Amino acid sequence: MPRRKRAHIEAPHENDERWLLTYSDLITLLFVLFVVMYAISTTDIRKFVALAQSVSAAFNADVMTGQQAITITTGQDTTQVEQTYDQTSTTAATDMRQIKAALEDYAIGQGLGGEVEVGLAPEGIVIRLNDALLFSSGRAHLDTHALAVVEKVAGIVKSLPNNIRVEGNTDDQPPDGGLYADNWELSTARSLAVLSAMTQFGISPDRLSATGYAQYNPIVPNTDDASRTKNRRVDVVILYPTGNGSTPSPVVQPSFP
Repeated sequence: MPRRKRAHIEAPHENDERWLLTYSDLITLLFVLFVVMYAISTTDIRKFVALAQSVSAAFNADVMTGQQAITITTGQDTTQVEQTYDQTSTTAATDMRQIKAALEDYAIGQGLGGEVEVGLAPEGIVIRLNDALLFSSGRAHLDTHALAVVEKVAGIVKSLPNNIRVEGNTDDQPPDGGLYADNWELSTARSLAVLSAMTQFGISPDRLSATGYAQYNPIVPNTDDASRTKNRRVDVVILYPTGNGSTPSPVVQPSFP
């Protein structure tokens, strides 16, 4: 009688590639982590504040009450107690930092150190341009170099929803050349020249206004040539209106960090 063969049972083979599953899971988790970190680092503060205000309006409740509310679409302060916007508010501070960084890089690249400044005032963000950067003495004509400066400023502020006021300022000396009767005419002509250029570079005219202060809005007393040089300027003011919808006259010089 033939012998029955015993069944041969092979031991299971060890999977040498099992570590690949763990490794791929780890890589996936790291990728997700970096995506989340990147998203957090590039959060659009303006959109975040706008979202918070929309939720607050929908539920008639305060959202993120730790910050003063600024309506992004109009710039209108929703807090009726304050008469001017909060200079430390998230929106204004974020805008100022971005504008300052962009203009500082441009000024360094163009060798314009000290001729372009960015700061905060009670009405909003002030971009200060020295008159020598834009105009010849006693003139209100923007040459090619000056137009390039205005184009850069317009490109930086164009995406903001705020209205913009262009302010012309002179020193206390009569205008040279006889083209303008007094500093009122010269300062107004200069602000209008910058305003006109900004419309050419894509700023909607309904956002813009112009004014001339002549020698009556000095940074420092007109006591010497150095002081007069500081006072001759064009200020581009990005406005954050008051709670009652009005825009007060400038009474406080902006702070330039």
